[in-house]
Amino acid sequence: MEQGIWENEHLSTVVEWTGAPACVADVSDSSIALVTGLDTNGHRWQAWLNLDHAAALLVEEPEDVDDVSLWLGTPEFEAAIGRKRAELDAEVPADAEGALLWASAVGVQPAAQQPRIEELLRARETFVEELFDALLDELGFPEAVHSAPQP
Repeated sequence: MEQGIWENEHLSTVVEWTGAPACVADVSDSSIALVTGLDTNGHRWQAWLNLDHAAALLVEEPEDVDDVSLWLGTPEFEAAIGRKRAELDAEVPADAEGALLWASAVGVQPAAQQPRIEELLRARETFVEELFDALLDELGFPEAVHSAPQP
């Protein structure tokens, strides 16, 4: 499996090349993911999975901190994570709505209503890939079909 950085324009390229909508998860160390969906009309949505880990990644360090390692674990650091977590949590309803609108626009029938999608976006899992799979299931995406190679 090749690892690298997912570039945002890759999704547009995939959708353009296939002529079909696509959804990807940019996973970091199996602990967080930024999920992005794009349809053929250019409608995009994004949502973070494992919000606690995302908050820790996204929190901005103060300008007066010379050594980040001394800031980590401090009450100020924990408070900053709490504020960032609250910001991310406030975005969940709009993220869930965007995911459901996108799924409907691409022709799949979501299995869940918005509260269930919000629950998944707020859920905590050891392996974020499990949350991504559950999200795709709830958004109504069918299982991938693998065909056997032809002789």
